[in-house]
Amino acid sequence: MFYLILLSFIVFIIILILTSCFGIYFSRKYKFIDNISSKKNTLILIIILNTIVFLILFDKGYNIAGAIGATMGYVLGLPFTMGYVGTFIMKKLFKNYLITKKDYWSASFFSLMWVIILMIRL
Repeated sequence: MFYLILLSFIVFIIILILTSCFGIYFSRKYKFIDNISSKKNTLILIIILNTIVFLILFDKGYNIAGAIGATMGYVLGLPFTMGYVGTFIMKKLFKNYLITKKDYWSASFFSLMWVIILMIRL
């Protein structure tokens, strides 16, 4: 049972990393996706998701400090971490690949899609 949980966790982390890398790839390939996954739109989505997750957790019985802590760890931790990991992986995979700030925000935006999917399960 432990190995199944560990394998599921590893597969989920790999999917998160691939999502961030594909976010960078697609934002470079398509201008429309590049416009959607900009820094401004990513920050707006983070603010909206922070508010929604906070209200859901507060409604479920968390106190204010617990809801704020869980929201910050859940909504902010995942996209910012995956933004760095996605840009790092793309830099290592493609040696001549020049990373820009837009790539970081694209990777963060696409990893927020998993926050939305997981939020539906709350």
